[in-house]
Amino acid sequence: MINFRCCQGFQDALQIPAISSFKVEQNGVLFLTIGHSKTESETSWYEQAVIFCPFCGKQLQDPNEVALKTRGDNLENLLI
Repeated sequence: MINFRCCQGFQDALQIPAISSFKVEQNGVLFLTIGHSKTESETSWYEQAVIFCPFCGKQLQDPNEVALKTRGDNLENLLI
């Protein structure tokens, strides 16, 4: 796993992968699951790229790099 270093609270949150809402994709981008919806046939998960640490506010990822890695062109949808 890529090590996003900032504060102990964030490091602790990353250490619980079975219940963590954070995940690092194969492209190296860190995402946070922000919600889900269930239908009779499936469950859909909604994820947002994490730009700033939700615990201390340190910038963890550059939005331009995230956009390039995810092939997104709308940076407003990437920011947390």
